[in-house]
Amino acid sequence: MELRKLVSDHLPNAVVAATIFTLYNTYTGEIADPVTIGIEFISYVIAIFIGFIVITPILKKAFSSVTT
Repeated sequence: MELRKLVSDHLPNAVVAATIFTLYNTYTGEIADPVTIGIEFISYVIAIFIGFIVITPILKKAFSSVTT
């Protein structure tokens, strides 16, 4: 798959999910330092983005092979 297509498909979703996780952790008091917030946000974006790239083809293949 082309890198530009992967980024345009999955990066916005990863950023939204990472924002939700970071806001939740900030709200519950698990993180309070601005540097820690930034590092956690970036690590969440990277982890979720990689997860989307790995899981999406697996799900597409699993659900496209099912016949009714």
